[in-house]
Amino acid sequence: MRNSELGRTGAVRPLWSEADTLRERIAEADSLYGFFSFDTALSQRASHGHLRTNPAARAALIRLCAATRTRGAVLSARKVETLKRRLRLHRLAYVGVHGTDVQAYGLRMVTEPDLEVAEQAVQKLRRACSRLQVLQAPGIAVEDRTWSLVLHLRHAEPPARIAAAEGFGKLVAAEELELRGADDSLEAVPPGAAMWRAVLGLLAGMRGALPVYVGAGEAHEEAFEILNRRSAITVHVGAPPRAGSNARWLVADTDEVIRLIHWLADARRRA
Repeated sequence: MRNSELGRTGAVRPLWSEADTLRERIAEADSLYGFFSFDTALSQRASHGHLRTNPAARAALIRLCAATRTRGAVLSARKVETLKRRLRLHRLAYVGVHGTDVQAYGLRMVTEPDLEVAEQAVQKLRRACSRLQVLQAPGIAVEDRTWSLVLHLRHAEPPARIAAAEGFGKLVAAEELELRGADDSLEAVPPGAAMWRAVLGLLAGMRGALPVYVGAGEAHEEAFEILNRRSAITVHVGAPPRAGSNARWLVADTDEVIRLIHWLADARRRA
């Protein structure tokens, strides 16, 4: 499978077809830091539309973090308190709200934007949204994540989705925030907020570690690209989009991510 977008020209290869070679790299690495998207690697979309944590994720992550010189981190657009409530693991690092909310043990480089300024801008945006009529339409919902504001469009009719997206975009621009798109939602985030910045900050506290990054979607493509320069193992979950992916390998779904985590733990235990 080939990447097709400019800058995404490499082949995305099935990870298990190269498992033996990769296992050697993982076992021989001085240390390893695994990064996993909560939203796209460790969760499944339930029938009612909400994300459900893969029930096997917690046990798999416990095994990984118990391996020799190995750490793990979970990344999400959600707040860290939500991730900690779902996973209940103390040895993990948590990166929430696109890198603005970071909690981890050990040394790291601080990468968060000015959270006080970000919170003030988001609150001004929330008040402006409450006054905009198109954002009150049935099926439209606004979620306050303290340092970001999410416009949920999933349950709205197409004309209402379009009008709400246009109105929200104008308000976001007026507050000088950045607009990010995801499946059936738009999100306003502070300028410079990025998963990859938080990831590099965590890696700075474990120099020389082999990064393994697993996720899917535009929020993670920058991280794939930047970590590839560090010879990381970058893994896309599911079939890449038509635009392609910067990831070098892929696994089919969240069940294969659980298999991947156990595989990493086994390789590190043999190190």
